[in-house]
Amino acid sequence: MKTIRVSAAIKHMKKRLEADDLEGFLAAYENYVLTVVFEPAAIPLTQVALPSALRRGFEKGSITALTLVTLWRLVLNGSLLLVEDDLRDMINQNIDGALKTLTTPTSDSPAKALPTIVETAQKLPDSVRRYRKPTPTPECSQIKRISIISTFSIRAWSASDALDFRRNLCLSNQEREFLRAIRQYFPSMQSYPNIPLRNFINLDEIGLSIPTSFREFAWQSQVDTLLCTCDEDPVAGFELDSSWHDNEGAARRDDIKNKLFQLAGLPLFRIRPADPHLVRAEDFYDLLNAEPALETIRPRRMRPRRSHDGLAPESAETVRRW
Repeated sequence: MKTIRVSAAIKHMKKRLEADDLEGFLAAYENYVLTVVFEPAAIPLTQVALPSALRRGFEKGSITALTLVTLWRLVLNGSLLLVEDDLRDMINQNIDGALKTLTTPTSDSPAKALPTIVETAQKLPDSVRRYRKPTPTPECSQIKRISIISTFSIRAWSASDALDFRRNLCLSNQEREFLRAIRQYFPSMQSYPNIPLRNFINLDEIGLSIPTSFREFAWQSQVDTLLCTCDEDPVAGFELDSSWHDNEGAARRDDIKNKLFQLAGLPLFRIRPADPHLVRAEDFYDLLNAEPALETIRPRRMRPRRSHDGLAPESAETVRRW
């Protein structure tokens, strides 16, 4: 089998990321894009390894001002593709402070914010967003069904192999471990990660009684884990908190989300482990056991909404024995 040759620059940048040396990686990457033809092997570094390293850096608070400014500048001028909205938001929230701490005077402050996917969609003209009815095509006089048989074989790596941008539903290993604990703690229910609030809260009706800022936040926000019955009726939400929730902006967003769940009539539980990098499913399970309020939503069965007025635990007397 043909081996894939990786340049020394790619190997060096990979080592910098493995060592969580973001400043060294960005310096090497900036020199790389200016002097070397871009290789497919660089895509996994910038689209998989770099976002993970950035999240770890933001969680630890280890990203320096120089690193943040360099990252912001590379993304802003198009030299580095960063598609994750949460990372763009973190950069936007901290870039002004990073620019002020640099010793070299700069004219970039206040910094130009990096656009997010939601903001980009809102700026599209109505003519682009409006649904256009397709032009009817003339009916065919005869339709033939054709079966296509595809065969797959093991071959050498191709550049197209790097263009795979699928992601796991859980954005981190911590979310994955927490989801496993939830599914073990509620074995008779369904649980899903990173569900948008608009999927289970009727924002069209609730929006009439909340401020515009609340409504805009609700349309863009999601819950870390949503607990549902087997009929997909929402029962409760779970949020994984960390030190990032201690700053004023995050606390304000958490308060809005708490109020939205309260208006929707759904409980929202916030779980905060002592060390998010070392916690495992069994540790999350112990934290769930220590929360007495969870016993009220931990029945063996829940009455389905389609045959009752509302959701409520079924008592032993109401369960029909066959």
